[in-house]
Amino acid sequence: MNKLYDRFAEEALEAISSFPDLQLCIREDSLPYVIGNLVLFDENDAMYDKYSVRIECPNDYPNSFPLVYETNQRLPHNIDWHIYGDGHFCICTPIEEYIYCAKGITLTSFIQKQVVPYLHNQSFREKEGYFLNERSHGSMGILESLYDILHINDVTKVYSTIVYIYKNSKPSRTSKCFCGSELKYRYCHKQAYEVLKSIGQERLFGIITYLNNLQYM
Repeated sequence: MNKLYDRFAEEALEAISSFPDLQLCIREDSLPYVIGNLVLFDENDAMYDKYSVRIECPNDYPNSFPLVYETNQRLPHNIDWHIYGDGHFCICTPIEEYIYCAKGITLTSFIQKQVVPYLHNQSFREKEGYFLNERSHGSMGILESLYDILHINDVTKVYSTIVYIYKNSKPSRTSKCFCGSELKYRYCHKQAYEVLKSIGQERLFGIITYLNNLQYM
């Protein structure tokens, strides 16, 4: 295994201390993975559901989420259930994933803050017929995540704002915000700039390319 896979294996052993129904699997013919059950608890700490899962190490961990699969064929493999055709979970939009990973992840925090809430939502969908706080699928979901980050609801302005962030260094705290609001930067898009800049220039350029293509579709 390379260092990334060693890291995943070490973090898996830590995660198992919090989720004892999981176990680490290391084989010469595959990347390391975790398999077992994740138990869901209600607000009174009573068990109310359980999912069998497989959590695989990606080639670029921890810059991308581990791949998570439900192994009992309980959940349909279609995007309406936020599950890709190959069975791995669509936990959030790519941009939200980039931002979360840029902050630094461990396998334990990923399971606690991403996988468990995702499975709670799946259980709610099974019972009630709809998800809570669901984003749209595809391009619209990606745009919604950018709208939330930038507090801008226009794709053209989102595009120009991200181009600015990509091309320019951090503004001074007392300068006017680059968005044209006439507010000082520190009271306007300071947090959004820092969050988006944290994902790296390569991923920012990918977002710019995606938005540029979207505008001309």
